[in-house]
Amino acid sequence: MVSLLGLDYGLRRIGVAWGGTSEGLAFALGTHVEGRDGSILEYLDEIIRERAVTRIVVGLPLTADGRETDIAARARKFGDRLAAATGLPIVFWDERYSSVEADRWLATRKKPTKEDRDAMAAEIILQSYLDSLRAGETP
Repeated sequence: MVSLLGLDYGLRRIGVAWGGTSEGLAFALGTHVEGRDGSILEYLDEIIRERAVTRIVVGLPLTADGRETDIAARARKFGDRLAAATGLPIVFWDERYSSVEADRWLATRKKPTKEDRDAMAAEIILQSYLDSLRAGETP
């Protein structure tokens, strides 16, 4: 089984999800908030060790027509920094509309927070990646 970490990158918040190839399911773990939760690298390192993560999927925020924006460049830079710090392979995954989908899922909950949205978006990003693996679409 490959153990995966999924991230919804943001400048202030990073949603975190975990999943594995044997189950083929992603699960939201939470959201790291910059300035409140300490070092993001330490936060993720603990999860990586606890869950024996072997690959990290970072959501790549593209425009509707597939172009990269400034935030996508920052997500790539963050992923590169994460790869250097952890030694793990990083996969950048198209996250278009993941936040919109997260909003739909959370609409039934009473007063979901931005942190709920980011964690759910990370789960959706990782689930999309896992689904592509199962369909044989991803190397």
